[in-house]
Amino acid sequence: MRLHGSNILTREQIDQLIARGLNVVWFPRRLESAYRQQYQTEAAYEFRFRAPIILALYAFLCFGIYQTLPKGQVHEWFSYYGWVGIIVFIAWLLSFVKKLNPYFEFYVCLGSCAAVAITFIMINVLERGQSSILYHAAMMYAIVIIYGFVGMRFYTALIAGWLGGFIGIVVSHSLNGAIDWTLLNRTYTFSSFLGMALAYATDRQHRENYLQDCIIELNRLELVQQAQKLSALSQQDSLTGLANRRYLDEVLSAEWNRAIRYQTPITVMMVDIDFFKNYNDTLGHVQGDECLRKIATSIASLVSRSGEVAARYGGEEFLLLFPMTDESEAILHVKRLMNAVKNIEILHPSSQVSSHVTISAGVATMTPNQDCDISDFIAKADHALYLAKSSGRNQFQIAQTSFSVEMI
Repeated sequence: MRLHGSNILTREQIDQLIARGLNVVWFPRRLESAYRQQYQTEAAYEFRFRAPIILALYAFLCFGIYQTLPKGQVHEWFSYYGWVGIIVFIAWLLSFVKKLNPYFEFYVCLGSCAAVAITFIMINVLERGQSSILYHAAMMYAIVIIYGFVGMRFYTALIAGWLGGFIGIVVSHSLNGAIDWTLLNRTYTFSSFLGMALAYATDRQHRENYLQDCIIELNRLELVQQAQKLSALSQQDSLTGLANRRYLDEVLSAEWNRAIRYQTPITVMMVDIDFFKNYNDTLGHVQGDECLRKIATSIASLVSRSGEVAARYGGEEFLLLFPMTDESEAILHVKRLMNAVKNIEILHPSSQVSSHVTISAGVATMTPNQDCDISDFIAKADHALYLAKSSGRNQFQIAQTSFSVEMI
């Protein structure tokens, strides 16, 4: 039986469980619940293949007993023992109903309990001469199968085996059956302890394997998280935390092609920090890096929808991508960004336009077609930024994005 590991417990908690041992074959409550759910689903699936084997062994045993029974006892014996086969067959059919998987141990435990009780009653009520040993053989067969082959966990099998015997004793007494305690102890009791040992060893081995699977699952999750971190680092600018140029190019290309395919508008915004070289020269590069991080935070707050990207384009320049955004929306975005930077109020003693850090921006918006080139589109935004800077900075300009197509 192969179960999928759980990440409910930490590696340290799993190590503690293993170190403490699984002598009680029981996990902490949360892990036991997850284990039971998986176990019952898998056990129900395996029972679909085990039940035919159980029925085949049952039929073989019945045939052997039939060959040796006196004719007068055949009908009476099968009227009792036939119910055991019916119980196994019903449990087999139920194992194919996936909705009943969470109740697998419940209905199998009831069936096993009934099978033991029927076999116990049959021994004490029908026992006659030499046929007695055959009935006890059937009892031992039922006990070993229940503990070792049905697929119940140890405690469930324990309940089924001993409760079935108890019910058999009560019913046998009520029917005035003669109980041969010596022979029953050698068959029922001995086979019960043998079955318990088998069920205990199997359950413990399953749980040890499950804990190993939990460790494997934790290792897998750690590898996934590390891969995600590495992927994020490969896409981020280390200083600002924004997307880097490589990741920007990937997304920009994908969104550009999508805009062409669906004929939707796309906007890019080039942003430059005004007089940033003067800022660095006056306050130093440490303060300059801090300034970049604060501006980057404001820029990052502007992108929220799928496909939108804010990236560091180089030095103190940034580029923002807004798919499915027309010019009117783009103007709202750039105004919001300039106000956000203004509200930070980063002092700039060397600025020629303000006592605080300001930005200039160039915005380009268009609905591209197959004749348009993405490099020209970025160049339009860059030219708009140049116009904003040459016009006095601390402002934005909207690019003219009408592309001319040469006719041949």
